Amino acid sequence: MEPASKERDQNVESGYPLVVVGIGPGTKDYLVPKALRAVEQADLLVGGPRALELFAYLDKPTRTIDRHLDRLVEFIAVERLQRRVAVLVSGDPGFYSLLPRLVKSLGVDQIEVIPGLSSFQMAFSRLGLPWQEARWQSMHGRPMDDALKLLSHEGWVAFLTDPDHSPEAIAQHLVDHQQGWRRAFVTRDLGYETEAVSSAFISDIAQVKSIAYRPALLIVEGGKRAERNGENPEKSQDSCNREAPYRKSTTIGLPDEVFQRGQVPMTKSDVRALTLVRSQIEPKDVVWDIGAGTGSISVEAARLAHRGQVYAVERNPEGCELIAANGFAFGLSNLQVVPGMAPDVLDSLPDPDRVIIGGSGGNLASILDLCWNRLKAGGSIVVNAITVETLGAVVAWMEEKQIPFQATQLHVQRLEKAGAYHLWKSHNPVTILWAHKEDV
Repeated sequence: MEPASKERDQNVESGYPLVVVGIGPGTKDYLVPKALRAVEQADLLVGGPRALELFAYLDKPTRTIDRHLDRLVEFIAVERLQRRVAVLVSGDPGFYSLLPRLVKSLGVDQIEVIPGLSSFQMAFSRLGLPWQEARWQSMHGRPMDDALKLLSHEGWVAFLTDPDHSPEAIAQHLVDHQQGWRRAFVTRDLGYETEAVSSAFISDIAQVKSIAYRPALLIVEGGKRAERNGENPEKSQDSCNREAPYRKSTTIGLPDEVFQRGQVPMTKSDVRALTLVRSQIEPKDVVWDIGAGTGSISVEAARLAHRGQVYAVERNPEGCELIAANGFAFGLSNLQVVPGMAPDVLDSLPDPDRVIIGGSGGNLASILDLCWNRLKAGGSIVVNAITVETLGAVVAWMEEKQIPFQATQLHVQRLEKAGAYHLWKSHNPVTILWAHKEDV
């Protein structure tokens, strides 16, 4: 009995089996080994420009997928009679790809499918959200009203976008139909260095104008408005209400337990409060939070800069997911996650009024250089240093640049119950250094 795998020699009558390869987001990091082997063994690669560029180093003959799909399928049918052809599709072949057309033309028995990570899976993994009960819809070539119809679903609804149906355009259509109150995520360029994940209300997304399109998903929370506002708490889909009593408060130094933390370091309440005091954040400020961790400082900064914008820069993917989740839980539309390593990812951000540095990934001096140069006149920079080495590096940099600075070291002890007694539990000391850039 012939094995199920289609990796076999050419059949004289039917030619080589056509291999349809899912390349995920289009980067090697997310390419499964079997897909890579199939591409390496192929004699001809068929795919979009981005997919072909990924394997340009193999120097194989190629054919670009264009809008003439019938002609392309005929070409593939002829070519596979004489040589191994691999068709490269973004994401997963079974999720809005060329696969159905190929199956219809060639027959399923003549095709081997190698799965890849879909943009849908990638987006939900970035957000740390389950997707087994989510709904999805490609908006390519579809009327905007299709988006409205799906929002009756009690759960997440993900929309695959295109230049004509961008997240902003879909959001504007939803606003036009009184759906601007819904909370949503936008993910862009998943898997690439330019990847961005943000949380906002639909009404805020609709206000974004003149933005160049990048491959994006819009993920919207479906269901009825009454349940989202907590009027029917027994049916509410919110998974965490710990932050609810603090959403409308203006206090700083929120309790640690109101934040989702995971396995990522978090700035504790006492240190966070003094960090925010030294930052002197104003309502309209642009704030950079570098090494944002779980986003506890970013969330509180966004609450203070409620008419401004906070950019949470974090290189740890789990941290990025937690920042998005914490910002979403507080209903913040002015908090944007910036995945990647500083200072590289800072170039595209608007100049800051305030900079808070909690982590540097070994690039402290270059981060300080860029931040101070980009910092607006009258702005401030605050650095939290846990290690002696970081403290020494910041002081040395400030002295070299002849920048006046101040510092405070916190030794926090918290009272904890131990049986019938109460004991003090010490936390690692943290040094907070800050400097003010004088008005020009």
